[in-house]
Amino acid sequence: MVIALIAIFCAGVGNFAMHRAFMESDDPLIQQMVKPLADKAGPHITYIFEFLLLVGAMAIATRGWFTALMLYGLYTMFNAMAFSWIMQRRD
Repeated sequence: MVIALIAIFCAGVGNFAMHRAFMESDDPLIQQMVKPLADKAGPHITYIFEFLLLVGAMAIATRGWFTALMLYGLYTMFNAMAFSWIMQRRD
């Protein structure tokens, strides 16, 4: 259980770093996706959602569910693929 918590926390740090890079990029696709939500709920709503995902995965992992580690790892892999695609694409 402790190893799962550490792994989820480390993946969460990476997810927050990728999320910040997404949000600070001037990519029009990111701005188009985030702007309507940020206008309605505030500019930091996506960070709150990211935090809730991390806390939820860690809470489920404390119950001894290995599935939480696998699902959050899958989320991190998809996040990394989207991050690399967005950062490498040409406008």
